[in-house]
Amino acid sequence: MSNLFPLFPVFLDLAGRAVVLLDGDEGVALLARQLLAAGASVSVFDPAPSDAMRALAPPVRLKLRRWRPADFAGARLVIAGPMEPRPLRVQTAAHGVGAAFHVLGAPEQSDLALGGVSARGALSFGVSAPGVPAALADVVQARLEEALPAGLSDFFDAAQRARAEVERGIPDADARDRFWSALGEAALHAPTQSDWDGFIAARLRG
Repeated sequence: MSNLFPLFPVFLDLAGRAVVLLDGDEGVALLARQLLAAGASVSVFDPAPSDAMRALAPPVRLKLRRWRPADFAGARLVIAGPMEPRPLRVQTAAHGVGAAFHVLGAPEQSDLALGGVSARGALSFGVSAPGVPAALADVVQARLEEALPAGLSDFFDAAQRARAEVERGIPDADARDRFWSALGEAALHAPTQSDWDGFIAARLRG
């Protein structure tokens, strides 16, 4: 049987979790910003980090030295840069504390792949194409972002707020799924809606 997914897509909850970056280059600074946006506690080890990475400290915890195994204690994810000279040693140390491991630019040496990520309020999505140049995946990600209505993030935020009320108002799970499906279709055709809370409440009543 052929694989439907070259890599199975999963999402990590990094809120309040420690992530260690072993590279302070300018390109990794973008990743650090994304990890911070996901609520992670980010530590970076690099004797000579880029200005872009220095600008993120704080909240990034910037350590101007090489890493040591003890630095991984409590980490959920450890990410090494493409020039890391000892990736297998990093992987062993990360696994020793129960952390997932990734080498930028070398998914074959990693526990997981890092694709392009986007967020619109409560909605987040990622694009990954193993073995394909990253620029091609970036094109797809950008097109997906363009296709989403501008007001969709506000709708998802309102849906989060209304979830408990909808569960009380529609106890049957199948009926509730049908309600949310119909509501989602309606929201995609009403991108200029300004009162999403009222939009949801009116359909719940009606």
